[in-house]
Amino acid sequence: MAETEPRVGEQRPGGRATRVRTSVLEATSELLMEMGYDQFSVDDVASRAGVHKTTVYRRWPSKAELIADAVRVHSAEHVPIPDTGSLLGDLQALAGSVIANICSDDGSRRSRAIIAAAAHSPDLTASMNSFWAERFAMSVPIIERAVQRGELPPDSDADLIIAALIGPIWVRFLLTGEPIDDDLAHRVAQLVAAGATATTER
Repeated sequence: MAETEPRVGEQRPGGRATRVRTSVLEATSELLMEMGYDQFSVDDVASRAGVHKTTVYRRWPSKAELIADAVRVHSAEHVPIPDTGSLLGDLQALAGSVIANICSDDGSRRSRAIIAAAAHSPDLTASMNSFWAERFAMSVPIIERAVQRGELPPDSDADLIIAALIGPIWVRFLLTGEPIDDDLAHRVAQLVAAGATATTER
């Protein structure tokens, strides 16, 4: 019986399918940074990964989905959702992971390449919008745990709190060029935690 190919974003534990997925997504990240979104093709990815292009197309119908899945896997590894036992600790840990990721050589190049490409690729924009929606949803437990501990009111807006945390980091990365370091992670986390908890202290 023929092996059933996993769908986009789906992993199988071990085996050839996992090895192929890892090779393809690593090749995608490398080519994106080397050539830019417009210049590399699925054929290039398949060649770099050592697989047939039909294998790539079965799992990732478009180049945009390839990139979004590569970013998804990278983020899961390098920007985990923390559980430190406190709202401030979680916010600072998350901000620190975001900073470490986008300030690394590969992270910086990858982020800038994706943002530049998304400006004129509706498919990539849609795929990255879905990625960010997933990441925000994954961050909701940070706020839910804070509510359970009594640090935040029950009606706290999780998406808004997380956006307030990472927004200043991306502003510095993309717009102002100001320093992005651990001190920024600490100050932004303190500011956001203070603002988010203000309602409970009235």
